[in-house]
Amino acid sequence: MKFDMETAEDFANWFEGVDVDLVETSAKVRKFFKQDYPKLLRVAGVGDSFIKAPVMSDEPKAPSFGNQLEERIVKQVYAKETLERVGKALDALRDESKQILIAVYVDDLSAWEICERLGCEKAQYHIKKRKAENEFADSFETCCPWWKDLHKYK
Repeated sequence: MKFDMETAEDFANWFEGVDVDLVETSAKVRKFFKQDYPKLLRVAGVGDSFIKAPVMSDEPKAPSFGNQLEERIVKQVYAKETLERVGKALDALRDESKQILIAVYVDDLSAWEICERLGCEKAQYHIKKRKAENEFADSFETCCPWWKDLHKYK
């Protein structure tokens, strides 16, 4: 990939001018994991443990007949690819953030169980969770460019 200096400078300047609402971004990430993620799992036809083992090799090929069937298969393929991108976005996070998000949204652990694992108080946990959710929004934005941005800008 060839880098255009003007585009690179615009990218570098973007970090200065971006003012993210951390609370609202966390809320959008929570909504993603509570509503969109389970639907992606259903559409993709995979189990709840997808994030723990995101390798899939049996992706269907679209047949040459039936528009409706082809449409469903395309949705399934995109759902699986989006789930793989969720896994990649999680892998790009700090270990603690990844542990928190998986514990909350995949393992469905309570706050006190996660606090016990992390060795922290509930107030610290909420700060760490918000930070993890914002890290995920940053990572997912570039890992999955076709999905809507999970950031809320001020």
